[in-house]
Amino acid sequence: MSKLFLKMERRSDKWRERNDCTVKALAIATGKTYEQAHGALALRGRNFRKGTNMSTVWKAARDLGFTEKEVYCRHFSEHDWHAPEKKERAKKMRRTRWAKGKTIKSIKPYLPKRGAYLIQTSSHILCVRAGEVHDWTSDRRHRIVKVHHITRAEAGR
Repeated sequence: MSKLFLKMERRSDKWRERNDCTVKALAIATGKTYEQAHGALALRGRNFRKGTNMSTVWKAARDLGFTEKEVYCRHFSEHDWHAPEKKERAKKMRRTRWAKGKTIKSIKPYLPKRGAYLIQTSSHILCVRAGEVHDWTSDRRHRIVKVHHITRAEAGR
């Protein structure tokens, strides 16, 4: 586990919080404090000690001044689509670095050295920032479902 994740764990323990992987991942990806991410998610409807859905996370990220872009989706990369626009997207997904590492443990050699990414598994979310996995699942075989690139929003928006 990274030092940054351990810091988030201590803040979570102080609040006696549980099911807060979205709070920790959002805080690490945006560079905000645990309390700022917790507050942004609470304003968007996350309940104390309860998990939340991804649409709430994206709304909170926008509130904090960040945007997201999906860069990998397992659903699209592993199915053979017949519609031309979906077929092109499936080819694009298969060519990404994320398609090479299908689990959190096997993705490490393919991690980008720059940027912040939120990785979704079937029931968990974690952050990859500066080429390092910031989560307790770093050496586990949790299958990657989606990857989102988190960037600072433009000032004009």
